[in-house]
Amino acid sequence: MNRQDKSLAIGTLAKEFQSNDAAFIVGMQGMTVSQVESLRKGVRKHGKFLVAKNSLLRIAVKDIPAISHLTPYFKGQIAVIFVPREASSVAKLINDVSRENEHLKIVAGCYESRVFDQDMVKFLGSLPPKEILVAQLCGLLKAPMVQHVSVLNQIIARLLYVLKQASEKQS
Repeated sequence: MNRQDKSLAIGTLAKEFQSNDAAFIVGMQGMTVSQVESLRKGVRKHGKFLVAKNSLLRIAVKDIPAISHLTPYFKGQIAVIFVPREASSVAKLINDVSRENEHLKIVAGCYESRVFDQDMVKFLGSLPPKEILVAQLCGLLKAPMVQHVSVLNQIIARLLYVLKQASEKQS
């Protein structure tokens, strides 16, 4: 790889780190080509799977202040998965594949300029999809209002019951 190719690769990597919401670093030591291809196909729906030299990755992130903390994780045979949106679904995919394949190791990740360690990436992968979280939040916000309306309806129903009983006694 000549100097021009290296500078082009560094620019591409820096652009990917800056333009995507999340990036996950996974260790691939001992994985077969078919296993890597299977992971690449799964990631393709939501992001990009790139393999680069660690030295190029270090140079690419050194000028990005929020992501420069990823530098210690650039060692060994690693790949970077860039995700423009829906980071939790990709983290879930990586988490599931790492459970099935002992050679795939979750190393670290960054989401919205915050660097996460392996445990935090696994936690992010254990979260339900965004749509379910939004539905749960809407249910939580709606519950007090529903209870309030229910109490008001019970008061009106009791008033009507008392009025009915009073009219029956008068007749």
